[in-house]
Amino acid sequence: MKAKRILASLLASLMVVAAAGCSNNTASTSSAAGDAASTAGTESAAGEESAAGETSGEELVVTIPSYKTGENVGAVFFVPQVERFNEKYDGQYQINLETVPENDFKDRLKQLGQQNQLPVLVQGGDVEWLKNIVFPNGMAYDLAPWLEEHPEIKDVLIPDGVDYCTTEDGAIYSMPLATVRASGMFYNSAMWEPGDISQMSVDEFITALGDQKIAFSTAENGWVASLFYTALIANEEGGADLLNAGLDEKITDFNQEPFINAAATLQNLLQNYASANSIGAAYPDAANAFMSSQAAVIANGPWMSTDFSEANAENWSNGFDGANVRASLFFGDIGIASTRSYGEWWVNANASEEEIQLALAFLEFINTPEEIEAYLLAEGGDAPMLDYSEDFTSQLGETQVLADLSADTTEETVFVPNVLDVMMSSVSSTEFGKLLPSLADGTYTPETFCQWLTDKSAEAAMA
Repeated sequence: MKAKRILASLLASLMVVAAAGCSNNTASTSSAAGDAASTAGTESAAGEESAAGETSGEELVVTIPSYKTGENVGAVFFVPQVERFNEKYDGQYQINLETVPENDFKDRLKQLGQQNQLPVLVQGGDVEWLKNIVFPNGMAYDLAPWLEEHPEIKDVLIPDGVDYCTTEDGAIYSMPLATVRASGMFYNSAMWEPGDISQMSVDEFITALGDQKIAFSTAENGWVASLFYTALIANEEGGADLLNAGLDEKITDFNQEPFINAAATLQNLLQNYASANSIGAAYPDAANAFMSSQAAVIANGPWMSTDFSEANAENWSNGFDGANVRASLFFGDIGIASTRSYGEWWVNANASEEEIQLALAFLEFINTPEEIEAYLLAEGGDAPMLDYSEDFTSQLGETQVLADLSADTTEETVFVPNVLDVMMSSVSSTEFGKLLPSLADGTYTPETFCQWLTDKSAEAAMA
């Protein structure tokens, strides 16, 4: 493993940050990688066709549903990647994409599963559905033997991810990731020069803030606030272990010291260091506060680096200049990302042998060093098990904030999942954001805040 693991990368004109750090959705027709994408209005018919491959002469053609099409930000890299695969295997394999809006995607996969119409390549799905329905019922192809036969692929996969995806009997039903994208902080060096934030304690960070403000978002799922809350939890004794354990079993008891103590510090930040528009602010409001010099700090993922490109200068105001933005991991050397996940892809075990070979060829293709580096340059992140090429390293260094994140990330960096990812889904998507204003104005004490999260988690677990 490299001594330095590079977190983020250049996508100056390609990325668009959406509310809460998420992607935009589209319901329009996307003609991608073979002109076979369908509109959301014809999903049912398209789904029935997508399960089976068709042959055109000697070429095997399959259609897979995907949300990374059309105006979705993920389409910027994914659609050309599929086109590159089709070009490489021209005359042998072709993948076409059916457009499904991201908000509907997981339900769409469940629907296709119930109809026995899943495609050969399946792009993720609801974690509980995978864990409790797909994997136990033999719906997913075991990738373990194939990975053993291809050490050049297995060797670039993140060990934690391989471990997480491996069952007790040694099967691997979902493709582990080779990359991880960690969230940290961006700050305006024209307003504030704090020094090495990642090596500070929480108290040192707050002292260094002085009169500077943080651009928080507290509406919707409270994205920016959730990142700070996560980092504060991880800085408490035992907090990082609690968060990482939540990947295996959702956290429902927040009446524990790391959560309560972190809520107390978050309350202090919201009351004394939040920009004026933070309470009730959605993510775009927080981003606007930062890029209009109303706040010196914002937390987000590496994809935000494109907002600081001159190409997006129309979104700046009040003397803000993207060239002044620097980046850091969180205090305590914390990077927010999960290295333990089911990855993005799995293969339908009920597909034909020919289709499965196509799927394996695609998984091999996207995990070549060239494609991994292209992904990192497009979407940001790090491939900790890959030795980067000189060309990649040179391109990465062209963006200051990405170079900053690279310098911060070492073998000592602690990765933890966002607290939202270890909450019950209804709590993370709705309740957490609803509670933040009451924490900020003092209506809720940190203890009350955590009790409410616990109560809502218990209700969600029984639903």
